Parts: sequence; structure tokens; C-alpha cells
Amino acid sequence: MPATAVIHSEDTEARLQKLLLEIEDIPSIPETLMEILKVLDDPDAGPSDLGKVVRMDAPLMARILRLANSPYYSRRGDIADISRCITVLGFRTVRQVAICVSVASSVIPAVAEAGGGLDYRELWRHSVVTGAIARHLAIMLGLPDQEEYFTAGLLHDMGKFVLEIHAPEKYWRVIAERAASGESLLDAENEAFGFDHAMLGAAFGQSWRFPELLVRCCGEHHRCVIGGGQGSDRAVAVISLADYLANTVEPTRSDLGFDPGICDPQGLHDSVGLEIAEVEENLGKMREDIGRAAAFLDLP
Repeated sequence: MPATAVIHSEDTEARLQKLLLEIEDIPSIPETLMEILKVLDDPDAGPSDLGKVVRMDAPLMARILRLANSPYYSRRGDIADISRCITVLGFRTVRQVAICVSVASSVIPAVAEAGGGLDYRELWRHSVVTGAIARHLAIMLGLPDQEEYFTAGLLHDMGKFVLEIHAPEKYWRVIAERAASGESLLDAENEAFGFDHAMLGAAFGQSWRFPELLVRCCGEHHRCVIGGGQGSDRAVAVISLADYLANTVEPTRSDLGFDPGICDPQGLHDSVGLEIAEVEENLGKMREDIGRAAAFLDLP
């Protein structure tokens, strides 16, 4: 999107990491998630190693099993054991589910406790919708690791959640005044805080040891990558388009800072490598995917 994108400097990243440490109510990465990421990054680890780690956190295991039995992942609904869950869904998918569950169960309650004016439940719904659309776009494009695109879409606006914890009253005023002034949300955030939600989301992802692709999508989803690059550039472009489509196909019921006037729909589609007409032909199936992803709405 053609809103201002601020390139990180080492000073800015250090300042953001310091800010994250100073926000008393922001949760730190759960120990279980740290162990899960270690196991999945270990080439010698297997399903049994992952199962042992997940079993150490009963609430996390229960949420993973609930999602595994939801229409989004399984039409049978008979996955009762974490080992079978890992076998059916796969190593990498369980990692994505664990990240989503850990973020939702840790961050959303902190946002609710902050008591700001931002409709955080609607922001979470937008996040889920973006994730479902991103996964659908990845399927259309024949991209690998499609569940990672769902996770990237789900987490793309983490910076907004963190800003709501950090300065709930001030952030709500920024969003409300942006609508009146006509400037982009990123510009308004930079004027008010010296950084924007995308930059803060990337810093949060780094502090929680998210994979690099997820960090980049948090930090760069307002940057339109013309030409449909490869690797993480392509992923950023997919999340950018998914974010736009989530705001237009399933518009939010309250103001979260979206302004269609500063968007370039053609450029967003070009950046991914899809025609607008091709995407529009898939809107019905896309909405079906959004409906199946509803199980994620109940995570917080």
C-alpha cells in the first residue's frame, strides 16, 4: 500500500526492543512456545519430541487439539491425541498453530485488560480473516507452506495490539483523528509515537522469536512489492493483498485505521501476480475458507 513505510535503523530497532521491555503488561514469549520452536528447528527432532513438549502445557495442548478437530483442519473431528494430531497435521502446521494459540491466549487478554477504545475483538476478527485469505491466495498461487501464510496474515497487525497495551487512550485518539485528517494511519502513528504499528509488530515478532518470514510480514505488510518477488518478498506481497481484501471483502464493523483511498488495488494484485478478475472469481471459495477459520475467533 502506498502509505509511508519507515525503514528500520539499528537505533530504531533498539528503541523498540527497549520499549517492549518497558511495557509492564505485555507478555513475554511462553516457555512452551520457546521449546516448540527449538524442537522444530532441530533437524534430529521427531514427532515424539514435539509431543513431549506440547504435553507439558495442558491448556495449549487442549487448544491445539480443538483447532485440529475444527472444520478448518479436519472434517472427521476424531483427533484425540497430540501424537496423532502431529501425524495428521504435520510438523510445520503444528508449529503454526502453536504460535497462533500462544499469541492469542497471551496477548489478547492483556489488550482487554488495557481497557482502551480500540475494538480489539474486531481487530482479532480482521486478523483471522486476513489469515484465511492469505492461505487461500497461497493455494491459488501454488505456494508451499500455505499454513505459514495463514499465520503471517493472522499476526500481521500485532503492532496494533501492542500499541493498545502501551498507550490505549492515546492510540484510540490517533485512529479517530486520522479519520478526520485524511492522513494514513502509519503517518499518524509515526507523528504520535515516533514509530508505526508495522515497525512495532516486527520488533514484537523478533522478541518472540518468530520465523523471519513472519517478522517481515508484520513489519512490511504496508509495502507493495511490485513485480511479485520470490521468497519473503512474495510473502509480504500476499499478506499486503490479503489485508486489503480482508478490509473490502469482510469489512470491519468499527474503525481500525483502514483507508481505501490510499490503497492501490491494481498494484497490490500485480505484486502478487494475480489478476483482479481472477481473485474476484474466487471470492465465494474465499468466504468459505473464512467461515471455516471461525474456530480461531474463540482462541482469546
